[in-house]
Amino acid sequence: MKKFAYIVGGIIIGIVFSTSAGAFADSVKSMVGKKVTGEYSIIVNGKTLSDKGAVIDSKANVPARALSEALGADVKVEGKTIKITSETERENVDSSAKSTDTPTSSLNKYIGGSKSSLLELKNNTIDKILTPTKAGKEQALQGLEEAKKTGDSAIIKLAEEKLAEYDAEIARYEAEIKLIDEALLTAK
Repeated sequence: MKKFAYIVGGIIIGIVFSTSAGAFADSVKSMVGKKVTGEYSIIVNGKTLSDKGAVIDSKANVPARALSEALGADVKVEGKTIKITSETERENVDSSAKSTDTPTSSLNKYIGGSKSSLLELKNNTIDKILTPTKAGKEQALQGLEEAKKTGDSAIIKLAEEKLAEYDAEIARYEAEIKLIDEALLTAK
């Protein structure tokens, strides 16, 4: 009976690693391997930056740190997110004691994007991240059912924790899609 529980546990762990690693790899390789087709100078308030911008896949890419520092904004890298805060925004955040979980247009990072890039981002998020994550959740649900048959509480707990992680990921990406849809309403 213990061997069966270990086998089921191994299957659940294998499913978790294979689906989450694949979804992560699909999201990362969006810029990996793309060809740089051009380079250009960046001028901020009359000063030419030492860092150059690049054209990758017909899109302009600028060095975030150099640009934000030239504009007097703070730059923080937290995990895989670059946060740029302007002096005005810092003052607003410091003076505001309230916080909100509901995204508004002023907090939507996708507002101002082109319609084609927003549609591409939405489709990639759905096809390469959300759909595989939902499939992984279904596999984890099946693994939970198998674990319940064994009665091993440790494996059941592991499967339930993995399901909660899938639910959180799904909610996060569905929220991103809502922000993209909001930005699409104003995109040209």
